Amino acid sequence: MTNEKRIIVDILLLAMALAAFAIAAWLALKVLLVLLAIVTFASVCFIYGYSACKEKMTARDER
Repeated sequence: MTNEKRIIVDILLLAMALAAFAIAAWLALKVLLVLLAIVTFASVCFIYGYSACKEKMTARDER
C-alpha cells in the first residue's frame, strides 16, 4: 500500500509540475504577443510619421 501511495503522489507531483509549466509558458507567450503588438504599432506609427514629415519637408522645398 505504501508503494502505491508513493507512485500516486509522484504522478500527482508530475502532473502539478506540468500544469505549472504550461501556465508559465502560456503567460510568457501572452506577454510576448503583447510586446509584438506594441512594437508593430510603434513601427507603423514611426514609419507613417516619418513619411508624413518627409512629405511636409518636400512641400516646403517646392515653395
